[in-house]
Amino acid sequence: MYQLFEQGASRRGFITSALLAIGVAGVPLSACNAKEAKGTKVFFGATHFAILDAVTETIMPRTDTPGARDAKVAQRIDTLMTNWASAKTQADFTKLLDDIDLAAKGIVALPPAKQLEALTAFDKANGKNPAYMRFKNLVFALYYLSEPGATQELRYEHTPGAWEPSIAVTSDTRGYAHDVSFGGN
Repeated sequence: MYQLFEQGASRRGFITSALLAIGVAGVPLSACNAKEAKGTKVFFGATHFAILDAVTETIMPRTDTPGARDAKVAQRIDTLMTNWASAKTQADFTKLLDDIDLAAKGIVALPPAKQLEALTAFDKANGKNPAYMRFKNLVFALYYLSEPGATQELRYEHTPGAWEPSIAVTSDTRGYAHDVSFGGN
């Protein structure tokens, strides 16, 4: 997953810029709620939805924390396309999924390692594409706004305990703050 972004980038660092870039405050929460009832209107057909699901899970895979599937990111994007997105955004995202699938020669059929390889190559070739940048930002925003993303990936401790001047850093240590600067200025 981390290979999809510049060297040294992290999920937490990217989510800050992603939330700012798409203006999450302007999206009504009701537009993001994934509908699960039968007969609910959907935007993407089965083929496009399978591509969407594979791409979102490749961007935010399940690790020691939930992934995009656990957070129902693909369903939430589909709901946004149905209830909120403009016709241009709908067309851009549909074309984007087609482009990813074409570049990967069928991303859904690939094993996860090959999906990551194909999406990494697509990311390098299309990283400046405004539709692709909006799509990635939306994936991150919807993931971190979901219950699994907000409660299991991110960790907030109101009162983290007594001040200890020296704490051992382990693989389980998570940062409580991060640098959101862009560049060396």
